[in-house]
Amino acid sequence: MADEEVKTYTGHCLCREVNFIARGLSDIWYCHCTQCQHMTGHCVAAAGARRADFSYEGNVRWSPVSAGTRSGHCASCSSYLFWDQIDRATISILAGNLDDTAGLVLKGHIFVAEKKDYFEISDGLPQYEKWPPEGTRQEG
Repeated sequence: MADEEVKTYTGHCLCREVNFIARGLSDIWYCHCTQCQHMTGHCVAAAGARRADFSYEGNVRWSPVSAGTRSGHCASCSSYLFWDQIDRATISILAGNLDDTAGLVLKGHIFVAEKKDYFEISDGLPQYEKWPPEGTRQEG
């Protein structure tokens, strides 16, 4: 894809203290892991951006989640913005913070083995116990 065809996405936290920009986001995945459940009360919808194509302005508070992972929240309003597995070439951006999601597609559900029993996934999208097979999601 030529540079002029790569879409640039913007977004921000609730109070607009933190603003971000990402070029060429991958499609959106629902994550049902216990980390996401504890941080949001349910599941997360997130898209991946290559680190080189992502930047932000504002005061982001990075908190360790587990060995090698961290979450990024606005230091002012505490909006959950980013999830980062430090050894990966991509960073996850929570889709609800994007200004525009045109061109992004929901790809499926990951970590469904950890999903809570109070709801059923019935949207027909692919479901994976953990990560989807290689090549199914954007890799860095």
